[in-house]
Amino acid sequence: MESKDLFGVPWEQRLNRNAPPAPVPASTGRRYGAAVIDGTLAIVCAGISGLHHVLGLPASKVLPLTDGTLWLRIFSVGIGVSLINHVLLVLLFRCSLGKLLVGTRVVRLSDGGRPRPWQLFGRWIGGIAYGLTILPIGFILGGSDAPPLDFAGVRIVTTVGTRTGQA
Repeated sequence: MESKDLFGVPWEQRLNRNAPPAPVPASTGRRYGAAVIDGTLAIVCAGISGLHHVLGLPASKVLPLTDGTLWLRIFSVGIGVSLINHVLLVLLFRCSLGKLLVGTRVVRLSDGGRPRPWQLFGRWIGGIAYGLTILPIGFILGGSDAPPLDFAGVRIVTTVGTRTGQA
């Protein structure tokens, strides 16, 4: 069995100076910056949808905040925008809107190629679970200096070399 690096490229090929360089993992700041932009996009779209729902009601009808229709609409639009942004856009363009703005993209961990749809969906589900549970708990407990983990077989890398066809 031959020895491979993190992206599954044999070490012998990595030693070849003519081989393209491996993608550079994105810094923590870029990763969290993209997450904040993507999260803000989903929240703003959900809020606009909820506001549109409230403003579309007749003036004589008072909307109780316990109305399930309003909250279902807000939740559905937020989840839908997040799903489209993190799965469909990454599948088509290798980056979400937030990743595009901070200069990162998503690649397969095994070979640096395009991620598969099931990998992106798993990453999206894991990101929601991580963002709504572990991240707030870690923040309350003082945080950690550990870098974010790559899971679902994908990695976030910088876009260095993308224009020249490298990595």
